[in-house]
Amino acid sequence: MKKTNDLRIIKTKQLLKESLLSLLKEIEFEEITIKKLTERAQINRSTFYAHFYDKFDLLEKTIHDELVSFVKEVAPKNEEELTLTEIPNPFYLRATQYIYQHGEFFKLMMGEKGIPSFQQRFLKIIEKHMTEHLKKFHPDPEKMEIPKELFIYYVAHGYVGVISYWLESGMQYSPEYMAEKLSYLTIKGPFSVAGLK
Repeated sequence: MKKTNDLRIIKTKQLLKESLLSLLKEIEFEEITIKKLTERAQINRSTFYAHFYDKFDLLEKTIHDELVSFVKEVAPKNEEELTLTEIPNPFYLRATQYIYQHGEFFKLMMGEKGIPSFQQRFLKIIEKHMTEHLKKFHPDPEKMEIPKELFIYYVAHGYVGVISYWLESGMQYSPEYMAEKLSYLTIKGPFSVAGLK
């Protein structure tokens, strides 16, 4: 009986998350009410409050679950993936494929009327990944030509900025194409890739 109840809880939570994303396609988060959420999900208010404190809690858990899934899916699988010799880089390829597969979610979160806190959290994930693996790219990060914090900030923001553009432009390029170009931009630098001296 417990498994049946657990499955029902999982389905209800997922239904509410889907209702939130569905409403975000139509109106801004500030306009979303519990009434609109429960009507869209076709459940009563008491069921909503059995799982979430309020709409902010629902949004937080929706974002958290998606980012946890993203990290789990795209994290480097072995040491070789951290050498930056393979193009497209496998990490970048898995990341762009994941974002493409979950495009609607990322568009809603990172679009013009998106959730500002999401982009900051997404940036922190990229920054954390780079910080954790910087020694694989440079033998002594403390002796880089520029402070490592500036390097990490520059690459992470450049990456997220390009992903934002890709989403805003309707994902006109394939995930494979984006992974390849992002790999070149990261490894060779923007001026080199553009053929500028």
